[in-house]
Amino acid sequence: MGNVKALILAAGKGVRMNSERPKVLLEVNGLPLLWYPVCAAKAAGAEEVLVVVGAGREEVQEAFTDDGLTFVIQQEQRGTGHAVISAREALSGFDGYVLVLCGDSPFIESDTLERLVSHTERTGAACTILTSILDDPAGYGRIVRGEMGVREIVEEKCADEAQKAIREINSGTYCFRWRDLDGVLDGLRDENPQGEYLLTDAIGLLIARGSRVEAVVSGDPQEGLGVNTRAQQADASKILRRKVLDRLMAEGVTVVDPVSAFIDPRAEIGPDTVINPFVVIEGPVKIGARCRIGPFTRIRGATRLGEGVHLGNFVEVTRSAVSEGSRALHLAFVGDATVGGDVNIAAGVITANFDGNAHRVTEIGDGASVGAGTVLVAPCRVAAGGRTGAGAVLTRGKTVPSGEIWVGVPAKELVRDGHTNG
Repeated sequence: MGNVKALILAAGKGVRMNSERPKVLLEVNGLPLLWYPVCAAKAAGAEEVLVVVGAGREEVQEAFTDDGLTFVIQQEQRGTGHAVISAREALSGFDGYVLVLCGDSPFIESDTLERLVSHTERTGAACTILTSILDDPAGYGRIVRGEMGVREIVEEKCADEAQKAIREINSGTYCFRWRDLDGVLDGLRDENPQGEYLLTDAIGLLIARGSRVEAVVSGDPQEGLGVNTRAQQADASKILRRKVLDRLMAEGVTVVDPVSAFIDPRAEIGPDTVINPFVVIEGPVKIGARCRIGPFTRIRGATRLGEGVHLGNFVEVTRSAVSEGSRALHLAFVGDATVGGDVNIAAGVITANFDGNAHRVTEIGDGASVGAGTVLVAPCRVAAGGRTGAGAVLTRGKTVPSGEIWVGVPAKELVRDGHTNG
């Protein structure tokens, strides 16, 4: 999809959310609201994603500093049309299509955005509106169609009885040919009850001057809907979480109890892996095939699990790499660790990865065995085939060599009858 940019409106305060944080940073299914339209726009092939920020803009910019976005500042929040006007300089000289999305709409899909662009190109429209058909359209602007496309958008408070009966509503997601939209922005007025410059008025100006405005109905009625209350935030999380689980199950993952599994949309899980009840996976985690996870397991950060890894009851793994066939079956914490293949991590093992200033790395080699209740004070190392006894404390900077067993506090090589275990 070439010659397309995305403009995401994310400057509002979200008063109904009763939060001091910018609305677009409130999380649904573990990720900020804004992440979803940004991800959809990128997946749809937008060559640049511009985000209009206003309230709490420093916090929004910091949260997305590594995402390659172009931020546009709306100094005063004076409506959706004013937000687009704020982006004029950033879009100066652009002669393509602009997708306009709401920053609080987490259900939008990339293939829908592609469909909007292709429809706009094919019909030669100045604008294509994404619409939804709702059983109860109350509160939304209605789409009034004519022989040549959309005739007008009528807000509920201005609609007559016949118009209120229309079930097709404006979702607030659009594809504009930028030169056409730019050509009517100077005609926007704030002479309305809100005292704002509205993007829907720009569409009205396009229609008035004879430009074609089209509408494409979303296949999913909720796709264009936003999140405006805490209750809707909770509902959105539930819906999006189930979408993630349905995708994973279609890819061959067994999710024993979808009601109790919480899995990040960025996670990748191989086929024939089993996710037991009450598993939480946060972040861009990668899990190989034929693993068993849970119950009551938490995996987070950029963790990588090889094939056939087994993490059991009350195990937490963060920012670690665990190789093929290794296992931690009970009550363990593995953080900032590199774990080799066929390693046994017994009950109660802790990698003490934070020294108060920085996170330190623990290395556990292939075939090693870490005894019950062992504390590994990072940085430290258990070499391939090394072992620790129950309750051992391997102190900072120490290494258990291959073939040796270390025990005690602090841990030292096990000596039997005057001889080492080797």
